[in-house]
Amino acid sequence: MSKAVVTEEAVEADIHFVSSVTHFNQTLEKTPAAVTIIDRRTIEASAAVDVLDIFRLVPGFRAYFVNANAPSVSYHAFGDAGSRRLEVKIDGRSVYESIYSSVEWTTLGVELDDIEYIEVVRGANAPADGSNAFLASINIVTRSPLTESGWDVRAQIGADNIRNRAISYSGKLGELNHRTTIRHRSNDGFSDFAGNYNGQFRQVELEDSAETITFNFKGLWTPSAKDTIEVQLGFNDSEVGIGARDYVLRQIDYQYQHLNWSRINDSGSVYEFISYHNKFDVTDHQDSLTFYQALNFFPDGPVKNALSQLPDKFIIEPEIEIVSERWDSEFRATFDHGENTRAVYGAAIRRDKVQSFELFNTEEKIAQNSYRGYANVEWNISDKLVANGGLLAEESGNQERISSFRLAGNYQISDSQTLRLAFNRGRRAPTMLESRQSSYRQYDENLVLDAVTITDPDIRAETLLSSELGYSGAFLDDRLNLDVRMFSERMTDVINERRVAYPDFNGQLNIRDNTDTVNTRGIEWQAQYRPNAQLLIHGNYSFVDLTHTALYRTTPVVEIRDLSDINPSHLAAVLVNYVTESDLSLSAMVNYQSRIQHASGIDDEGFTRLDLKVAKKLRFNNSNAEVSFTVQNLGSDYREFYFFNQFSTRYILGLRVGFP
Repeated sequence: MSKAVVTEEAVEADIHFVSSVTHFNQTLEKTPAAVTIIDRRTIEASAAVDVLDIFRLVPGFRAYFVNANAPSVSYHAFGDAGSRRLEVKIDGRSVYESIYSSVEWTTLGVELDDIEYIEVVRGANAPADGSNAFLASINIVTRSPLTESGWDVRAQIGADNIRNRAISYSGKLGELNHRTTIRHRSNDGFSDFAGNYNGQFRQVELEDSAETITFNFKGLWTPSAKDTIEVQLGFNDSEVGIGARDYVLRQIDYQYQHLNWSRINDSGSVYEFISYHNKFDVTDHQDSLTFYQALNFFPDGPVKNALSQLPDKFIIEPEIEIVSERWDSEFRATFDHGENTRAVYGAAIRRDKVQSFELFNTEEKIAQNSYRGYANVEWNISDKLVANGGLLAEESGNQERISSFRLAGNYQISDSQTLRLAFNRGRRAPTMLESRQSSYRQYDENLVLDAVTITDPDIRAETLLSSELGYSGAFLDDRLNLDVRMFSERMTDVINERRVAYPDFNGQLNIRDNTDTVNTRGIEWQAQYRPNAQLLIHGNYSFVDLTHTALYRTTPVVEIRDLSDINPSHLAAVLVNYVTESDLSLSAMVNYQSRIQHASGIDDEGFTRLDLKVAKKLRFNNSNAEVSFTVQNLGSDYREFYFFNQFSTRYILGLRVGFP
């Protein structure tokens, strides 16, 4: 809302180029993967309130809330509590946390108003983003300090005691252009549940509120015509209630520093150096359990009598501390090899350090170095045919060396229509938690009361084999764009947990191992129609035929479970936005999700959700403002993950003011 320095037309002119697939700019017609670009116009047109909402506009993506303030995103499969096998980056900085094998969306420190555009690669993208881009990858590109100047003040209030406020300033510190933001967010989470579930009356008190304070700084310096240096840093302080009925108050202290240097030479070659540091410090406040309290669950007898002679102590501490820290440095270079070929080469080193007695059964910090090298090549065989090839080699600690590759060919049927055929072989190495977990409830190292989860020493990397046939077309002078993807994906050695008999309190132990096999096939499409500056229509649909088998138990008898219904077969979304000549923006956003089978064994009926938004822009003197009113889920409640997470109708009032 603050004063623009770069025109909107100039920004949107570059949006048709994609860099997340190969690390050099490509038009959509030449990319070796399906890509969804959510640009600034689409973000403003949507009825989204949080970043999570915007992924409902991406075909095949399911956005959901494990808890009210613990969201997650999945693509095609898995739909569990963590966004595993999905790489998420902000301006190229990975926000994937190895200690939880997931993305902690609460710590992103990015709101919709901070985003310039989002590139979503729908499909494996290991040759660009590493093995964690197993199924897809997301790169959120934030707004440049060059696009705005002055102050920007924002506030939201709404249902569930939503209270969000932020203030940003864009300006210069000497030769450094910067955008600095401070924000505060809070809400009370979902309402307490009281109602019938599975034929019984259930009552659950939800302690899933959240409060977050965030600081972000993004600076841009151009010391010469060839060089650009970008510096980012920030911190996040959050308190979030998470859990499944038994809630834990999680305090998160998160910080990051990010440096990106790039040079463009006269020959057109580009050199980049990217380095960042993330630190994720967690304290869980939970109900404690003493040794004597645990003995109350033991049957009377000589064993209990002998144990009662030991001194009392905590078996479950009232506070659990977890630390995850990452340093990552990467160098990449892009060259033109003749008139028809160009390539990017890169190498990176990463150091992860984690500490958690609860997860690793040691007070010591555990460190792991990993190395990766990659190359992506584009060969314009003719005016109509383009070939792409990508290769990644990766090594992590003492784990096996893995490699992934992609081969693709794009054939231009006409000036505005392209066919794409692509093959992927991806490998995903176990994360530090997956490869080293050792969780016990114990009195000391000689007396184990409950063995929780340990990792099988022979755990292996996961493997993905996928193929796709894609089509992209532009019609009506590029006012209508269509993208279709037909895919087949086979995942083997998928990491999950199996149960074995074990002589402890509950008689069983979870072993983290290569237990699952997943096959998906289907079709997805997206279309966007922009006949003029006033009207935008966006639609997408995906059908996924999923077969998922899991080795659930190995002793005393082998049990294999069919998890094929844990993800919806059908997902769809439609967004319609119209802006009047008086700058009144009217939006309607519909999302559909078909039936799924939850882990509890109960079918969910699926849902159709309608969101509405009205926004009015105002201008006065050198300032401007926007007032918005959003209704989320206009209609009946629907379920989010656990049965007691009921998403009710929400009303949110927003105000934004920009001034010099």
